[in-house]
Amino acid sequence: MEIIVNWLSENGLALYGAVAGTAALAISYFGHRHNVGKDSIKLAVSFAPHPSQSENVRNMLSTEGKEPWDHINLTEVYLVTVRNLGSIPAPLDDVGVVTDQGVKKQALTAIRHSHSTMLYKVAESKLDALAPRSAHTFSVYLTRDEPMFLGTEAYAVDQTGKLWSSRA
Repeated sequence: MEIIVNWLSENGLALYGAVAGTAALAISYFGHRHNVGKDSIKLAVSFAPHPSQSENVRNMLSTEGKEPWDHINLTEVYLVTVRNLGSIPAPLDDVGVVTDQGVKKQALTAIRHSHSTMLYKVAESKLDALAPRSAHTFSVYLTRDEPMFLGTEAYAVDQTGKLWSSRA
């Protein structure tokens, strides 16, 4: 016991410095890990058939043979929801579904102009970045000249190029 007391009296300050330095290093490391995670984009992607999918397709097909101005040429078939789970805004480059044939079907977003509404791909739409803790739903459309497709996976690509996806 006397040896320990002598050692502590000679090396106590060094021991205190080693313990305090190790604690400071641990606090600094975990603080850095926490801050790095805060500044990254985190997205969750989900999709579902449009609630009126079959009715929309049926309405589009029912205009076959009518005058060109009475044709329905585009109809909503899937809804893709992108949620920003992170703490920074998330600019999006692309959103859509992947079909059972492996084909990417891009979502379109409606932008209202003075007297009309136009549909744009997400990258071309100049949408604001998705705010932290918010969500936006995008529509995937079927065109008259293509067969109905089965969506198997939803995807979103942020402006860093990272792909976020989810299966049905």
